[in-house]
Amino acid sequence: MAAERDQVRILRDEEDAPELPIVEHGGRAWVVVWPGLDAHLRSIHHISLEPGGRTVQLEHPMESVYYTMSGSVAAADNSFDRRLDVPTGAMAHIGADTRYVFEAGPDGAELIGGPCPADERLYAHLEYERRSTPPPPAAGSRLAARGVRIFHRDQPTAIVPMIARDARLIVWAGVGAYTANMNYVDMQAGERNKEHVHVESEDTIYILDGKGSIEDLTNDLRLEFEAGDVVHVPVGIWHAVSGDRDDHVESVGGPCPADWNMLRIAGLMPDGPLGRE
Repeated sequence: MAAERDQVRILRDEEDAPELPIVEHGGRAWVVVWPGLDAHLRSIHHISLEPGGRTVQLEHPMESVYYTMSGSVAAADNSFDRRLDVPTGAMAHIGADTRYVFEAGPDGAELIGGPCPADERLYAHLEYERRSTPPPPAAGSRLAARGVRIFHRDQPTAIVPMIARDARLIVWAGVGAYTANMNYVDMQAGERNKEHVHVESEDTIYILDGKGSIEDLTNDLRLEFEAGDVVHVPVGIWHAVSGDRDDHVESVGGPCPADWNMLRIAGLMPDGPLGRE
């Protein structure tokens, strides 16, 4: 039998999860997907801010991406002295070595996201099994630009029917995001995506609404999920997500780092991360 870390898992966004000391005032933050759960290529933290709440200034040596589930925040890009609005449904991509702060608007905000790959410095206060070596880079020689950029789920730059009829690429390699990607998918009841595998990426799917299931074809498993769950697929696991529980499946996430092979298969990115086949 495969070890749990070698198969698909259903994680849960739980408020009693270990906290992160990244909120300056007016809220709190906790881990959802992190190295303590043996997830390394994407981290997801839940940042819950009261009206006017704000984070400390953050900076990472890797890309980050966040999604505003409700409310709104202003993202202060302190590397370029500017502020950008991140309303409900928007995604903030943050280049490596960018100094940034989130500050909630009058209705507060619920954000999910984090550095990709995980920035293990954020967990220095927590006890867990550290990796002996860091994960290898998988973006080739390409680096995302520094600074904060804002995208929105309703303004995709590509659609991927092999995932679902309404599978939108928002933050992806096509817009210059290489290790921190985020897609938006609204799979309808009865849909099932094509069986696929990510040979260098972890696939992480945060379920916003609805319920469905995922088949782990490598390990002959079927697992059910619902809103508030997070599906984590390790590197190299064949899988398929299905809306087979009489409901839609609304989610954000996707493979990190960018899956160049899948993008080529979808006809979206003919070249690999080094700009050649």
